[in-house]
Amino acid sequence: MKKIAIFTLATIFSAAAFAQKDTLNAVVKVENDYNPIIVKANKQSFTPQIEAIANNTPLNLIFSKKATPFERFISDRDLRNLLPKQEAAYNGYARLGYGNRNNTDVKAAYNLDLGAKDKLNMFASFTGYKCDVEALSEGDWASRLFDTWLAADYTHKFDKMTFGVQGSINNNVFNYQPSFVFPSATDKQNSSSYHLGANIVSNLAGPISYDANAGYRLSSRKYSSGAKEGINENHFTAGGSLTYEIGNEQLRDLGVAADIDAFTYNDNLKPEYYEYDNYVSMRLNPFMNFRFDHWKLRLGIHADLLTANGKKAAFAPDVKFEGPIAQNMTFYAGATGGNSLNTFASLSELSPYWYYNSGDAQLTPTYKVFDVETGIRMTFEPLAIYLYTGYDYQKYNLLPTIDTNATTGFTYTDFAQTDTRTYYLGGKLSYDYGGWITATADARYNKWSCDGEEQLLLFTPMLEANLKARARIYEGLYTDLGYNYAHYTKGDGERIKDMHNLNMAVSYQFHKQLRAYIQGDNLLNRKHFSYAGYLARGANVLLGVEYRF
Repeated sequence: MKKIAIFTLATIFSAAAFAQKDTLNAVVKVENDYNPIIVKANKQSFTPQIEAIANNTPLNLIFSKKATPFERFISDRDLRNLLPKQEAAYNGYARLGYGNRNNTDVKAAYNLDLGAKDKLNMFASFTGYKCDVEALSEGDWASRLFDTWLAADYTHKFDKMTFGVQGSINNNVFNYQPSFVFPSATDKQNSSSYHLGANIVSNLAGPISYDANAGYRLSSRKYSSGAKEGINENHFTAGGSLTYEIGNEQLRDLGVAADIDAFTYNDNLKPEYYEYDNYVSMRLNPFMNFRFDHWKLRLGIHADLLTANGKKAAFAPDVKFEGPIAQNMTFYAGATGGNSLNTFASLSELSPYWYYNSGDAQLTPTYKVFDVETGIRMTFEPLAIYLYTGYDYQKYNLLPTIDTNATTGFTYTDFAQTDTRTYYLGGKLSYDYGGWITATADARYNKWSCDGEEQLLLFTPMLEANLKARARIYEGLYTDLGYNYAHYTKGDGERIKDMHNLNMAVSYQFHKQLRAYIQGDNLLNRKHFSYAGYLARGANVLLGVEYRF
């Protein structure tokens, strides 16, 4: 800890010295996403937030899933706000890439122009790979993992509100590591998700604002056990928020957000096999926002109720406080908490290789009793620094583990639940040199404890770090460099290998509509875990083109 403290102080002083000497005319781009909109399994959370402070979300480096600097295309076309002679953004986008391990990268998007009040966005994606990967046991296995997405959303702007409807289909085909007893049981897994949702958002100019949403998602898994087909989760959801702007010098606004989630399961998951119960989760979040000169305060509370599956009522804080303490320095402190629902969709995001043995208990929603954090943001053009520390306490925290099916013998990702406490300390640096060089670096130290069940902490990161940089060599030519590192917690005397993931990309704009790219992942060819029980692919490279129309 002393070394970490010394390093942090050295970083601050060196940054300040650098800022004083640098006379270049550069602009820092600081992301204000302290509490970003959270995309749930079925909907967006529209809980109003205090004005942003800084991103306090920990680095998601437990597993190295992918490295792709070319994100999903989202058009910013808006004909009403174009400057004279300014060219409109393209409505369409297509991308095609292929790599040395049958890496496939196909994406397409189109924003249909329906007029000033109507928008229709469509998106399709097909990604994945098929290659030999080292198995956890001896030898290689012919691994395949392909993910298909089809999505569309439509919005219409009325005089007093905006109405939207969204739909998506997601299909994931994969295979488990081979079973030498029943090899066919591990070779045709299929996970699907179908979603339909709608929402309204007020366009009122007065002091009252509101939003509401509703949705349904069917999550289905076939052949996930090799013996039992068709386990389904039906997820119904509805929610919204109402805010009233007071206009008082101190009390700015108050409001309440609420949502309800209902889950039902098919007969294959009922007590005879998995002991699953249908249940309902209800959440309520009343809040008030204050301002005192330059200081902001949010006071709220999260109230959660479960009707089954860990039946309980619980309360957690929703408090944030921030303000300037120097010309280029902002202090903040906050505490938050609440339920996280461990749905089929959220489990598939953690690992596609999850599986429940017959008789396994149903997962209880994870409850964050509180996460208390304090930090400082500093800006010294063109450098921005963010330092934070905190303490997190969660009940029924979801921890990935490795297990083997006793009947068929295949390895899969399992999940255990226990109460965890985490002290953490971290920081982030951002640098932007006039668009020619942009870079961010993150690091976070975690000290975990879980009431004598340390073997469950095997896949929790003790130290994690991330570096991402982009440089413009000359007009149209860019290079991206990324590096992910994780040093894991020792679980009951063991420690898994550190993750060292080096990724790189180069892109060139041949034409205003056409760009070519090449990107590589795991370029050090390290054997870290991509998911619990599953080692990462070796070094892989992908070559592709992008076209806008």
